Amino acid sequence: MRIQVCTSSEQLAQLRGPWNALLAQAAENTPFLTHEWITAWWRAFGSDSSMYVITAWQDDELVAVAPLAYIKQRMVGATRSVITFMANEYSNRANFIVGRAPRAALEAILDHLLTSAPPWDLFQIEPVDEASPVTQAFLGILNDRSLAFGIEDSLRSPYLRLPATWAGVKEGLSPSFRKTLDRKLRKAAQLGAALRVRFLKESDLSEAFDIATQTWQHDQGTSIASTACLRQFYRELAAARDWLHLAILELDGKPVAFEYDLIYERVLYNLKLGYRAQCAAVSPGVVLQAKVLQQATEDGVHQYDFMGSDEDYKRHWSQTVRLHRRVVVFNHQLVLRMVHVVQWRVKPFLKAHFPLLVAFKRALRWPRLRAQ
Repeated sequence: MRIQVCTSSEQLAQLRGPWNALLAQAAENTPFLTHEWITAWWRAFGSDSSMYVITAWQDDELVAVAPLAYIKQRMVGATRSVITFMANEYSNRANFIVGRAPRAALEAILDHLLTSAPPWDLFQIEPVDEASPVTQAFLGILNDRSLAFGIEDSLRSPYLRLPATWAGVKEGLSPSFRKTLDRKLRKAAQLGAALRVRFLKESDLSEAFDIATQTWQHDQGTSIASTACLRQFYRELAAARDWLHLAILELDGKPVAFEYDLIYERVLYNLKLGYRAQCAAVSPGVVLQAKVLQQATEDGVHQYDFMGSDEDYKRHWSQTVRLHRRVVVFNHQLVLRMVHVVQWRVKPFLKAHFPLLVAFKRALRWPRLRAQ
């Protein structure tokens, strides 16, 4: 198996054909692993990183991709060299891209990282789907080689398997939320033609950006319009493929809410949802999401992925979550090996065998947390 490393945007661009061909038959296939997503992510967020995309080839066939980058991270009193996936809080998903038999390709990638890659202190990957065969294969390799690594919780992302009808969706809801939803939809229906939903596939995001500037997310710096990088990222994604599914809720002809989704392999991924704060009285977020889900059932979509973490409003729709993990692999530096032992050996042991000691420590820390 031959390893090649891509370190520039020009080299990355040349991989598009074989990359997406591999992904089409890969063990894990999501939009966050497409060449278009990784390229848009790099252009928007890669300025503080060094690209290090590892590709594995069998003769002339691409059999695996590790979309990685080097970053600098302060840890244990020093600046450390860390390898990560090309992913951040706007990705929600990451992993290696490998075919149906991933172990040999993953071993080749790991061998390269351990013997031939530039020096690194930590190999830190997240968020990887715990149930993915790719994740399980990689963890198996780490175990078999007795490498120092730890696993932490990352995201609990709700998703909804969609029945064939909107009535079927409502039947799966709790009685209390179904009652609340019906009340809000009746209230919206009373507005008649003044309230309507438009579904768009064009990559013009001007209406969504305008709405986003008046959302609570914008105040926190996390809306799709909060920074130039985010505007660029969502514009590039919208234009990259025929996958944009943009819904706009209008009130009296004025756009008041948007839902920015991608449709991929009959799964609808909700990347962003926002509404003008001054229009909260008509429950635009709930109304629009209900309309999107209703349309999705009519379009034959199999699953709706709420993305992100399991906030309350998402759990109203579904209690089913996809667990994601953070995996940290340590090199041979003594100080980092000590961190590994404390974090993943000592602390779990104390928590399991001395729960009162852990509770006492938390009690001592509580006043300081309150003071902050």
